[in-house]
Amino acid sequence: MPTQCDGGHPMPIPNARTAMRGYPRNRLTDRTYAAPVITKTAWSRGYAISYEDAGTGSTIVLLPGWTMSAGDWRDAGYVDRLATSHRVLNVDPLGNGLSDKPHESVAYRHRDVAADVVAVLDAEGISRAVVWGYSRGAYLALAVGTEFPGRVGGVILGGGADLTEEVAPGGEPEPLDVAMGNGDFEALWDKYAFSMEDRRYDAEVNDPRALGAMGLAVAEFGISADCSGVTAPALVYCGGEDRPAENRKTAVALRAEFRILPGLDHLRLFSEVDLVMPMVLGFLESAGI
Repeated sequence: MPTQCDGGHPMPIPNARTAMRGYPRNRLTDRTYAAPVITKTAWSRGYAISYEDAGTGSTIVLLPGWTMSAGDWRDAGYVDRLATSHRVLNVDPLGNGLSDKPHESVAYRHRDVAADVVAVLDAEGISRAVVWGYSRGAYLALAVGTEFPGRVGGVILGGGADLTEEVAPGGEPEPLDVAMGNGDFEALWDKYAFSMEDRRYDAEVNDPRALGAMGLAVAEFGISADCSGVTAPALVYCGGEDRPAENRKTAVALRAEFRILPGLDHLRLFSEVDLVMPMVLGFLESAGI
């Protein structure tokens, strides 16, 4: 049974583990991984949610993309830079990284995965945080903002396209999600031209059935994001080669600051930490965070 602390919230369980590395394409730092990374585990809906805790100050929650993990944020240098002035909770959402990886689509309804993020805040006794998501993590960050607006002090959405578009439940699943749900990585690798290094990473670290279940959940249960309830300061950013017109729709709906980084596609945008971090730190400073 999960350990409980006062107030009924799950108590975080610290663990010393060998660091889970992110994708080879995101390993931009020279730091050594000889020492284990101290992670924590919170419990939500009976699932173990893994996260890293670094730095002090106002809290920023990091949420990775669909096939990514907390290791990508760390390897690319985001955590080290943020932790000099903020507390960073670097979260593996359900199905990613070191968190549990159920294969049932019902586990991945967006509002429930958003509740998992709030369970991490509860475990740490944090009332409000900035939530920063990339790619699928941007969808989850927005879900936290719309489902739990009182817990969000700011929203940062990177590479997320038009997150305001409603998806009706009971739709036809994407062929990629069906293939992944059947345990087939090849469809993913072929569609996005993954390098051989990245393919080896997937085979070693990721669970295709869990990743497929995330997409199947969208078709089965739908998505509805009412941005009108999000009153926290917001930043939306994308690469110039990563659907800027769609990202702009999200920014308009959130009354958010909108930035385009020219010449960058979806995969490269995440790796350009030297371009992204000054923009984000400027946003945080202007918002008084």
